[in-house]
Amino acid sequence: MPSPSALLRVSSRRLPRHAVQRAPARRMSSSPGQPSRHAQFYSEFAAGMIPVAILGSAVYLGLRTWQQYLAHERFLEEAQAHVQQLEAEVTALREQLQAANHGNTASGAPASESGKKSSWRLW
Repeated sequence: MPSPSALLRVSSRRLPRHAVQRAPARRMSSSPGQPSRHAQFYSEFAAGMIPVAILGSAVYLGLRTWQQYLAHERFLEEAQAHVQQLEAEVTALREQLQAANHGNTASGAPASESGKKSSWRLW
C-alpha cells in the first residue's frame, strides 16, 4: 500500500491535456438561435391558458355573485313571512285584549282588578 504522502504527490501532479477529457457542454436548445423545447412548450401553453383562466374566473365570480343575490333574496322573503306571522299574532292578541276589556266594562267591573292604589308617586 502506498503511503499517504505518495498519494498526495500523485494527485497533485498535472495530467497532460490529451489525457483530460472534458464532457461536452450541454446545450439547452436544439440550435443556437431557438429556445429549448420546454421553453417553447410553456410559452405556447401559458399564452393559450391566460384567456381560459380569465374567462373561467369571470364566469365563477358571476355565478358566485348571482348565488349570493338569490340567497339574500330568499332570506328577505323568509324574514318578511316571519314578520307577517308575528304581526298577525300581535293583532290577534290585541283583539283578545280588547274583547276582554269590553267584557269587563260591560259587566260593570272596574278596569283594574285589584282595589289597591298604585304605588307610583307623581313627582
